[in-house]
Amino acid sequence: MEVEKNIDTSFIFEKLKSHSEKKSQHQRIGLEIKQSTKFYLVPRDKCIKTQYCNIYSARYLNLVKRFQIDSEDPQFIELIQKIQDQKGTIKAIGTLFKEMKLKPYYFSQNQNKALQGRSYIHIQDYVSNEDVCYLEDGSGRIKLQISNAILCLPNKKEKIVNVSDLVTGITLMIEGQIVANNIIKVEKFYLPSLPETPMLKQLNSNSYLCLISGLNYNALESTTKYRHMIDYLQGNLYSGEGGDIPYNISQVIFTGNLYCKLEETLDQQSLQQDFKGVFSKIQLNIKGVDELISQLASVTPVAVMPGENEPVSQMLPQTPLHRSHFPETFEKEHQLILLSNPTEFTLGDLKILGTSGQNISDIKKCSQVKNQEDVDLLEMTMFYGNIAPTAPDTLISFPQKDQDPFVLQELPNIYFVGNMQKFGTKMVADNVRIVSVPAFSETGTICLINLSTLECFPVIIQ
Repeated sequence: MEVEKNIDTSFIFEKLKSHSEKKSQHQRIGLEIKQSTKFYLVPRDKCIKTQYCNIYSARYLNLVKRFQIDSEDPQFIELIQKIQDQKGTIKAIGTLFKEMKLKPYYFSQNQNKALQGRSYIHIQDYVSNEDVCYLEDGSGRIKLQISNAILCLPNKKEKIVNVSDLVTGITLMIEGQIVANNIIKVEKFYLPSLPETPMLKQLNSNSYLCLISGLNYNALESTTKYRHMIDYLQGNLYSGEGGDIPYNISQVIFTGNLYCKLEETLDQQSLQQDFKGVFSKIQLNIKGVDELISQLASVTPVAVMPGENEPVSQMLPQTPLHRSHFPETFEKEHQLILLSNPTEFTLGDLKILGTSGQNISDIKKCSQVKNQEDVDLLEMTMFYGNIAPTAPDTLISFPQKDQDPFVLQELPNIYFVGNMQKFGTKMVADNVRIVSVPAFSETGTICLINLSTLECFPVIIQ
């Protein structure tokens, strides 16, 4: 058979030329992450001999400055121990403590575990009708009667609250009537004022921050959805309108729970016998996530936070994952940054704060907020001036001697929380965007934020 010699190849070169021009037009602009040291604890700050009371003291001293106090107001009582000598209406500032009958304690928890064996079940909700609230400072505490009290928010709005709506660790000012010895019927709660709102410096082009949480990667199950996610972020998956957006992503952040949670086994003997099988599953999951991140980091910078499923200390702040989890990614010298949880950093000129979700999940356990949107709980932690008020009472954290790292010293431009049930977002102040990022394994949702306008929207990947 004679081979044709006069083949017109001009159209091939035209295609290659247009493809090259398209790639140059979509040149990605990577923005550098500059991490804060706020949540990086040096070894001397991880000393477990330190008492937890220091955290509450540091929290109180920091937030008490943000209340509007009239020093000449005769109703204001500076120290709680002086309230017992007062009558009528009073105002006082302190830290809320909520006594919960169902709150698990270490010794009783392990006693029940020993007695019940396999039938031991973790309590998922600590709220009961017998819960009681107290207000305390360094001088003492008083009991609070709360029935449809008014909570005055920093944004000048108000809401009705009861005992079930509150959690331990909130620093607030109360106004109410003394009804008995060391008992006050609260009429109003006041929260500290917000710090100054940050500036928003416009970028020359539309760049996007991509937030992904809750991969819960399981190598033994279908990984098609994860492959589609990588294809979309690389710009290889047709997405219709807005198809240029993936090329303008300047940073991708995985906000905890990369790996699926291993099934809890109480039978230690069977666990030891099946150790090789369990270890093999862990290896497969780590390798699978490393492959995904290596592919993604080849085209755009990636950052990773630990979560409650990761093999690091569960005490907050959680240390970053070790480099050994990503051998392929680092071997190819891709752009991967390992963050703490919580994390605080700047991206370009934007201040960004985020957690992997333990702070909000613990608030849900300690209060009846099941019908509230996740994004509203994020907003309340900003109003509290503390992103993790229940630490260290029910949310395990490192003891601190001179500071409470969870206090908001300044407002970020973006505050995100991962591993939530639903996507949600709102502007809580000028230039301040909050985002609840749902678990990708459950919803197939990733979140994109325009770094020039702070516009935020979800993308659902099947």
